[in-house]
Amino acid sequence: MKVGILIPGGPAPEAFLAGLKSAGVDADLYAAHQPGLPAISCREAGAFLGASSGLDLIHNLAGAIGLLLAGLCGKPLVTTLPPSPSEEDMAVFRAAPRSCFFVCEHGQAPGEGLKTIPGLAPFSGDRVSFYLDAYSRILALGGLKEHRPWGSFEVLSDDGSDHKVKRITVLPGRRLSLQYHGRRREHWIVVSGEALVTVGEERVRLSSAQAVDIPRRAAHRIENVGQGDLVFIEVQQGDYFGEDDIVRVEDDFGRA
Repeated sequence: MKVGILIPGGPAPEAFLAGLKSAGVDADLYAAHQPGLPAISCREAGAFLGASSGLDLIHNLAGAIGLLLAGLCGKPLVTTLPPSPSEEDMAVFRAAPRSCFFVCEHGQAPGEGLKTIPGLAPFSGDRVSFYLDAYSRILALGGLKEHRPWGSFEVLSDDGSDHKVKRITVLPGRRLSLQYHGRRREHWIVVSGEALVTVGEERVRLSSAQAVDIPRRAAHRIENVGQGDLVFIEVQQGDYFGEDDIVRVEDDFGRA
């Protein structure tokens, strides 16, 4: 997924950004305003708005000022509430677009009238895991595609208990990373296109209506060897389905 993170002027959350990127999130930082200035800078605003069309989701860490800017983009949006927002800030938050969800890192629940993310567990101290879950839940609510260098996917079902279902599209000539999972197994069913699938030491070609099972901890990958898009359904079963349960062994895009 591609995430734009709006930050206030001041030190950048580099550790948080690095954690997201190591988990496979294509994330970039954007300043909502210059350090020491309370108002939105036209230069920073222009840079952010110009990049926003390519984002799947916006994460606003810049409070009410950031929300005013992010609300112009029409993208799914999560705003992290500051510890003690003023009444003026709360008025801006309550006027947020319907695409905006609110979360807290400080123990308190978002205020009355603020939209929260269904099923999201309270913040426990691990920012990367917390926001990976938040991002995925927001995108799943909207049925929106998440883009990757090899193609895209959309979540069809995610009840958070024992399964998750994705519809995955792989571009011609592209392949997913060779990877394995510690807490889930998978079942792939090809909808259309031609696939070359690796599971452990085995390699098999699949076409429409053919399927393969992938055991937990088995290294696996899928490659589009056809002329058109490869589309398949991925059914995950286990006790955890976060993007951080991906261990990449090899990757064509430098993410291993």
